Amino acid sequence: MEDLEDRLKRAERALEEGKYDEVINVLEGLRLLEGYLLRSQALLMKGSPEEALAELERGLNDFPFSHVLLIREAEILLQQGNLQEALEKVDRALALMPVSVDYKFLRAKILFELRNYEEANLQLADVLRVNPKNVEARIMKAFSYYNMGLKLDALSEVNRALAFAKDDPKLHALKGRIYFETGYHKLALSEFKIAMRYEPENPEHYYNAALCYYTLEMHSDALLYLDRALSISRRPLYLALRAKLLKALGVADYKSDALEAVKGDPSLRGILEDILSQENM
Repeated sequence: MEDLEDRLKRAERALEEGKYDEVINVLEGLRLLEGYLLRSQALLMKGSPEEALAELERGLNDFPFSHVLLIREAEILLQQGNLQEALEKVDRALALMPVSVDYKFLRAKILFELRNYEEANLQLADVLRVNPKNVEARIMKAFSYYNMGLKLDALSEVNRALAFAKDDPKLHALKGRIYFETGYHKLALSEFKIAMRYEPENPEHYYNAALCYYTLEMHSDALLYLDRALSISRRPLYLALRAKLLKALGVADYKSDALEAVKGDPSLRGILEDILSQENM
């Protein structure tokens, strides 16, 4: 008869090979911590997150002080967007394992998604004290500062993160946004160009560069970058800027872009009122 260790090893192999039903069959009736974790993972990979959570709950009935089961539940709930439930699970896990940096980082992620940036920031500070090279945590901390309106703190955190991840486009894009919003448009432009070099298929970088050029009244350069953004995605906001650029350049057919922009996003009507009012004259 196959012993418990062999059953677990066979289930692990089956999970790696994508044989999820086999995992469940091999471990049927096995009331071990590893069994609950493997069965829940197989159910999750089968596309049944609710059944995976139910399996973990059954595990907690047998192992009520298992922080591993609780944190796995929190991870699945976070993926589902059930943020308050995820936070409750991770808090229970941290009560059992208060020194876990990984659990604190997961808690920070949940708080960030809940837009509780201040508390997320405090949690991230704990994470970074233990591992200052955690780039993902630094990026999240920078965005937390930014969303709290503390742009200079955000800029300092971005620079710290860039020391470990100089080729991260998110960092350069955020740095560009901070420079733009504080009036340093040429510095912002430089950062957006770096971001597009590392992430050439992201239209937002080209749009942001175009916005810098537009603010600097370099309309031809702005149009060049905006058209690159539009070749990737015809977002209404991009079309709105193009309409304004074409009008500034004296191009006759600028109204069609404005109309398409408002059709895609009626909230843009306000910033295009000067163009649309001429349409109705």
